[in-house]
Amino acid sequence: MFCIRGRGRLFQRPANGSDRWRYAWLKPVQSGCGVAVATTLEEQSFKSRWQLVNTSLNNLANCLSDLGRREEALVVAQEAVDLYRALAAARPDAFTPDLATSLNNLAGFLSALGRREEALAVAQEAADLTRALAAARPDAFTPDLAMSLNNLANCLSDLGRREEALVVAQEAVDLYRALAAARPDAFTPDLTTSLNNLAAFLSALGRREEALAMAQEAVDLRRTLAAARPDAFAPNLATSLNNLANRLGDLGRREEALAVAQEAVDNYRALAAARPDAFTPDLATSLNNLANRLSDLGRREEALAVAQEAVDNYRALAAARPDAFTPDLAMSLNNLAAFLSDLGRREEALVVALEAVDLRRTLAAAQPDAFTPNLAGSLTNLANCLSALGRREEALAVAQEAMDLYRTLAAARPEAFSVNLSISLGTFTDLMIAMNDKPRALETITEAITVLTPTFVAMPQAMAQRMRIHLQRYVSLCQELERDPDAAWLRPVLEVIARLQQEAGENAGGA
Repeated sequence: MFCIRGRGRLFQRPANGSDRWRYAWLKPVQSGCGVAVATTLEEQSFKSRWQLVNTSLNNLANCLSDLGRREEALVVAQEAVDLYRALAAARPDAFTPDLATSLNNLAGFLSALGRREEALAVAQEAADLTRALAAARPDAFTPDLAMSLNNLANCLSDLGRREEALVVAQEAVDLYRALAAARPDAFTPDLTTSLNNLAAFLSALGRREEALAMAQEAVDLRRTLAAARPDAFAPNLATSLNNLANRLGDLGRREEALAVAQEAVDNYRALAAARPDAFTPDLATSLNNLANRLSDLGRREEALAVAQEAVDNYRALAAARPDAFTPDLAMSLNNLAAFLSDLGRREEALVVALEAVDLRRTLAAAQPDAFTPNLAGSLTNLANCLSALGRREEALAVAQEAMDLYRTLAAARPEAFSVNLSISLGTFTDLMIAMNDKPRALETITEAITVLTPTFVAMPQAMAQRMRIHLQRYVSLCQELERDPDAAWLRPVLEVIARLQQEAGENAGGA
């Protein structure tokens, strides 16, 4: 999650283009963006005037983003950066901190539109600026550096640069830990946010026990904060509980994961009952998480009921604010289709999967950088639903479209999308096997292994299960086609698997 700062009044510039800015509380598009009286700012100092101007632009950008109007938000955020860049060039001591804040905001809006390389460049600039500021005045700017590092880590992770993201996220945690030790009331909340991020990056690299420790620490800290100030910190506790449930689930501790996910839902249900506009989206997210935890324990009917509630919530939200919540509705429909399929309700699953694809096709047509990956994922799910109904030719066409999309994405950003392409190739392989086209199936699974190998070698613990599934298909197809597996080609993969097995044996012996 991006850390965004700088909310305040909204401004209008006089039609004559003069530098005498006037502020007005503008009538909100949705609640929270303001109306009223205008007054000149002549009495304000130069710096204060421009700070208010830029605060207003950041506020407007955030309001637009909250409404799903992401392109407009980006334009406004870019304007804020341009203003502060000019001011910082003239008066660096006064305006460089504000420029860094505006750059962090801009990175968040670029990322939301799928423009990840640009987001990374902007986040890196913000981190470089705040690092220089913190070196000169650590007491004043170390907190800003830590925030910028969290944003930079997210941008690196979005591009599949997970090891680098982890290093940056660890630095942010270290900084916040030192700040919180000196001033716990001020910085413990920021430390918990950083711990959640670090847990996610550790998990993505397959370092699940370490990820669990970070997530548990975040929950413990937020539980203390929420006990002292429930109105302020109960929502943050619920978020950390969701993260902890996922980390427990990753380690197969399913009953514990379910209990924690249920607590998160209970917390958000109470919050949403009191403030539905603010917390219904979070409740829906928690319901999806709880449905997954129930499904992991084989409680499929309960999982389906919970997933249906999440869809119902998102459908209502998307009806009121389609730009903001249609992406979440599509995600929730994908989950619901999977739970229906698990219960053998395949025709219903197909209807729901088709709706998810239709929504994401529309989103991807309007914002391809942001939503093409989601469309490819929904197409893969749809292919599985069609195949389950024996409609294999249709499934094959849909799986081919998903594979083509992932090929394009992986060609541009291999670190971010090679794993998705590999999974899509695995789905296509299964369809080829079902249609008894085993030579083509072998060709496809060979490509899947080739595509996954660099990521597997770099992150073996995270990718081991996926690679083993691919290898089982490959060896089985070789046997059926009476071909010898290519031992030389497989050697790097088999060496990593042997090392993982040896490490697992040593750990078991040590225990």
